Amino acid sequence: MMNKKANKNDRISNLPSNVIDGILANLKIRDQVRTSILSRKWRYMWTSSPHLCFDRDFFERFPHHEEDFVPVVSKIITDVLMIHDGPIHKFSIDITPGYAFWISMENLNTWIPFMSKDIKHLELLTLGAPEYETQTPDILFSCKELTFLKFSSFYLSIPPNFHGFKKLLELHLYHIEFESSAIESLMSGCPFLEKLNIDCDGCDYLVISSTSLKVLVLQLFATKSICLKKAKNLIDFTLRVHPTKGFIKSLPKIKKFSLANWIKESYADLIPPRVLKRSFSSLEYLKWDALCLNDKGDFLYFVTVLKSCPRLIELVINQRYKDVDATQVLDHSKELKCRNCCLKLQTVDIHLSAYSQNGMSLIQFILANSPSLETLNFWCIYAELDAPMLLNMSKDLLRMERASPKAEVNFVHHPYPTPMFTR
Repeated sequence: MMNKKANKNDRISNLPSNVIDGILANLKIRDQVRTSILSRKWRYMWTSSPHLCFDRDFFERFPHHEEDFVPVVSKIITDVLMIHDGPIHKFSIDITPGYAFWISMENLNTWIPFMSKDIKHLELLTLGAPEYETQTPDILFSCKELTFLKFSSFYLSIPPNFHGFKKLLELHLYHIEFESSAIESLMSGCPFLEKLNIDCDGCDYLVISSTSLKVLVLQLFATKSICLKKAKNLIDFTLRVHPTKGFIKSLPKIKKFSLANWIKESYADLIPPRVLKRSFSSLEYLKWDALCLNDKGDFLYFVTVLKSCPRLIELVINQRYKDVDATQVLDHSKELKCRNCCLKLQTVDIHLSAYSQNGMSLIQFILANSPSLETLNFWCIYAELDAPMLLNMSKDLLRMERASPKAEVNFVHHPYPTPMFTR
């Protein structure tokens, strides 16, 4: 009787197999192994889990400065793959910087064959700091079933016998180096690729012509030009640029655009006005980080951007942190007067990190030309404002003409900077 009652109460062992698979799929490798103590039925369940995740927590349990642990760690991963029973659909290695030398090319050439036939989701992250960068292992390109691939710290090279990832939907390349032809060669072999994320240094010219691509995220260092003319189905584009002399040569009509320019360089050099008029006509979401509102050129350029977005619904602006105050207040009344300008904006978020009369003028321009505006959130993220100045700013906001009778303006003083480029 006791055994029957115990079996009835052992709900964990009696869970349906699909539920057990779902539980194991959401656990890291260390927690998967721990489930073996739950009951006899669970003892070897983890060995058939289709998801294996060796994350930073796994590697940080070993002293990174102790070289004696290097073969121990690689042997643990090898042993797990050796005793694994069943297909592996997801395999992830995410190594804390400083531990990268623990994983060698020989290890990868040993591990990948265990999963190459069935693997759909593969992540190989922080496998080497820049000084350890090596060529992408050729055996990686034998994983024909991949739908998701993410890897970092490799020099991307495409083997001549590569016939493509015919099922790949997402590709993330972090801290890699490559020749532009390598990207084109890789893209041509991914006919269904929808999302691409590239973080690279030193690529002079970047040409992306995938017609299936819908979402593109680029973080570039010292790139001279970007060409996206043939990426005709691109709708969501995020660009983060570091010191660069480059600009976007061509851009398809997109619906979402996020830009962060982390150097004091003219935005007009990055995106020429002729590209704005042609490519921003369908834009519905715009996020602009590190905008120099106190720079006359950047301010007027941004007004041109708004005038080039007749369908824009949502706008987010983050002023460049520690933007230099304008020593002279310039009159932009002519540029801001726009008889035929009718913005479709419904939601606006403006974050100022330094006092800017141009910022106030921009708010006035938006309120006066947005008949569909519902909410404008104005965040003052600087501590120098005293009570009288805050009161004057509030009064100025109340006096501003509003094209939308239902527009709600929320004025918030927050003296501490918030993280940039969140979406």
